[in-house]
Amino acid sequence: LVRRRNEFTRALVRALKAQGVPVAGLDRLLLTEEPAVQDLLALCHALLLPEDDLTFANFLVSPLGGLTDDDLLALCPGRRATLAETLGARAGERPAWRAARDFFATLLGRVDYASPHALLAEALGPLGGRARLYARLGVEAAEPVDELLSAALRHAETNVPSLQGFLHWIGRAGAEVERQAEGPGGMVRVMTVHGAKGLQAPLVILPDTTGLPPENETLFYGADPLTGAELPLYAPSREFRCRAIDRLAARRRQAAIEEHNRLLYVALTRAEDRLVVAGWEMRSALSDGCWYRLVEQGFARLDPERLPFRGEWGGEYLRFAARQRAAPERERAAVGRETAPLPAWAGSAPDWRALPPPAEPARPTPLAPSQPEGVELGTPPASGSPLALRDPAGKRFRRGTLVHAALQHLPSVPAVRRAEAARDFFARPGQGLEAGEAAALSEAVLGVLAHPELALLFGPSGRAEVPLTGVIGGHVVGGLVDRLAVLPDRVLFVDFKTNRRPPATLAETPPLYLRQLASYRAVLRGVFPDHAVIAALVWTEALRVDILPDALLDPHNPGRDGANSSPA
Repeated sequence: LVRRRNEFTRALVRALKAQGVPVAGLDRLLLTEEPAVQDLLALCHALLLPEDDLTFANFLVSPLGGLTDDDLLALCPGRRATLAETLGARAGERPAWRAARDFFATLLGRVDYASPHALLAEALGPLGGRARLYARLGVEAAEPVDELLSAALRHAETNVPSLQGFLHWIGRAGAEVERQAEGPGGMVRVMTVHGAKGLQAPLVILPDTTGLPPENETLFYGADPLTGAELPLYAPSREFRCRAIDRLAARRRQAAIEEHNRLLYVALTRAEDRLVVAGWEMRSALSDGCWYRLVEQGFARLDPERLPFRGEWGGEYLRFAARQRAAPERERAAVGRETAPLPAWAGSAPDWRALPPPAEPARPTPLAPSQPEGVELGTPPASGSPLALRDPAGKRFRRGTLVHAALQHLPSVPAVRRAEAARDFFARPGQGLEAGEAAALSEAVLGVLAHPELALLFGPSGRAEVPLTGVIGGHVVGGLVDRLAVLPDRVLFVDFKTNRRPPATLAETPPLYLRQLASYRAVLRGVFPDHAVIAALVWTEALRVDILPDALLDPHNPGRDGANSSPA
């Protein structure tokens, strides 16, 4: 807690940051008084009027321009054109001149088209302005710079986004930023005592206790003895004060001292557990009325403990401790603050030069497991032609479609009604099946639903038409699983093959289908790493179920058993 915001408070924040102490900064921030903001505003003014040599010179010697005084003195004398024109003509003579010319010219080409926020963002980001400001002014420039960008966004919300309008607005308003009173946890808050009213903290430090309220008033108001009206009395210095002004000054001084003492009471009562009273050395002797002397006098009555001060200053310090008698109203949790390292592209001290981002990974290749490309995968099993003499009406295709639909929808029918529903479905006149054929298909479908390895798949845990997406071995796998069930210890999924002749043996399953199911299995293993994944094929034409073992699928897994999968 400090008495007022001045150079001491800014030096205090810089010292805390230099020591690596996390600090939230001052409770109030006037943007136009921050050096980093002044450099950015000088750039903006130069962009609006490059012919203004003084403003352009301010930009050149700022961190954004990057020139030294020697560079500027070598450029200015003897010129017959404006400073901006001279820089453009002689930019090739020195690397620093060329860099400043390129930086300014890039922004000058966009100043009439880009919003103030976009212009500042380009100057700070792609053109490296933020790194230059940090390298010269330190990391304490980060917050004012970010607040200036926020101010540019706020201005654009209610005004036409022009650079001249933004500079006029921020110049008049000053853009004072007030932080939230609560402040972030795990960080030091630097506040005025007046702003800390109503707040408390476990540890409070008073580092600004050696001064007194300033006594530099020049205008006083006193009552006229004849009329009683308040009249202004002006005295530019003490030598011009009369007796009446001395009386008014004494009353005002007494009121200021009383307020000074009230603020000390506020400061002393902000601490919950520990209070540290210190002071920074002044040129003159400390006054008896300053906070440091008042606290010292109070300590003398408490008979404090005197201990040697361990530090570069030496000397001793006074300590007074008292046990807490009342139980705490609440338990304060320990505040931990983990500081994550900055990414490489943000740069680091001391030069804050941003590193190029890492190379982007290769774009994954889309892969539809049910329609893979490449002749090495072989061809799917042959299907019978609906135009063949043995099947002129294409009943085989219609039968496969009906079986697929039955396997998809019958699991949602209660088990006690499933057989009746299957017979009714295949016996409908519109299906085009004979009575014996319909009964045979019904019994075969019910047999698949009751298969010991697939019974749970067609139970309440099963889901039909489940979409899967994942990245497997550099390929984007996307497909639709006909039936999927997630059980506590394993995942079952099945793919129906309609209108295809089943292979004679399991080992003769086409590689095209093996890769399809291996891809689905790899994605599911990425989603459920603790589950066993079991794949199966159902040949609807013969109503045969093939449980595919891992040994048969592993050679066809594009992601090497899902090790490099990224499921979605």
